[in-house]
Amino acid sequence: MAAQSVEQNVALLVLVPIIAGLLSLLGAFAGAFLARRTEYEKWRRERRSEVYTRFLELMDDASEKTTSLLHDTTLQPPERDIEITEVYAPALNYIRVVRLYLPKSKREEFQRLAKDVWALHTDPELGDSRLQTAAKRLDQIQEIFESNL
Repeated sequence: MAAQSVEQNVALLVLVPIIAGLLSLLGAFAGAFLARRTEYEKWRRERRSEVYTRFLELMDDASEKTTSLLHDTTLQPPERDIEITEVYAPALNYIRVVRLYLPKSKREEFQRLAKDVWALHTDPELGDSRLQTAAKRLDQIQEIFESNL
């Protein structure tokens, strides 16, 4: 009976360090995994912010240049429309980049809103209301971005 008790004690003395070592390794792997995941999410959030900011800057720049073109009386409507399209080209091309960072459910809505802003600037029939509508579309785009940061 005493021999069996000694064998159990020896088995426990061997198993405890083994279990402790395995739990330490498991904890280290879990910690490394969580740290890596947290770092990745942080990087993604920062990158998303940069992409959204860049897009909004491109749209603001295009809007300012378009306003100048709309007041330029030397340009005929077809020429003016071409100029406006060229001004919006960088922002319109950047839509593809922004879509990569948006949830699938918001991609089409975002793209439609962005193209609406450009289309509103090429339609002189709407008068000053187009600027208000374009501003509303940009506000909607910003809300999409804010909800995904």
